[in-house]
Amino acid sequence: MTQINKKKRRLWLAAAVIWMALIFAFSHQKAEQSGEVSGTITYRMAEGVSEVFGLNWREEALTEHAEEWQHPVRKAAHMTEYAVLACILLGNLLQYPGLRNRAYLWAWMGAAAYAATDEFHQLFIEGRSGELKDVCIDSTGALIGLVVAWGLGTLWRGRRGR
Repeated sequence: MTQINKKKRRLWLAAAVIWMALIFAFSHQKAEQSGEVSGTITYRMAEGVSEVFGLNWREEALTEHAEEWQHPVRKAAHMTEYAVLACILLGNLLQYPGLRNRAYLWAWMGAAAYAATDEFHQLFIEGRSGELKDVCIDSTGALIGLVVAWGLGTLWRGRRGR
């Protein structure tokens, strides 16, 4: 194995560890902290929508829309976190020729397993709960990420082949 291949493997592994640590850190927030973060994000989204579309929403409407959007935004964020994780795990697995045939399956299974352990971890955090439906949401995000990666890879190989 060349020195470059060893470096690539280490970089992919470091990316996976860092991303998993980031997910862990977000999951380790108490429910109140987590709610404040997503509440701030959805409030700013409502402000942006109001401004871009000239809706001139008052404070009451901004708050109402922010609260309405909070749940779907949180779930979309979880799906995105796990889509990225699955793609990083895929990048890791593709560094090993013997694993390439099943790399997508193993990447999805790894992301799904991490989602399950993450939900278990949340059982011990104040105000949080571990939910099977959240494991399903996270695993779906991982699957979507891998489908996108496969599609982009197919396009890339098709362009290089011309």
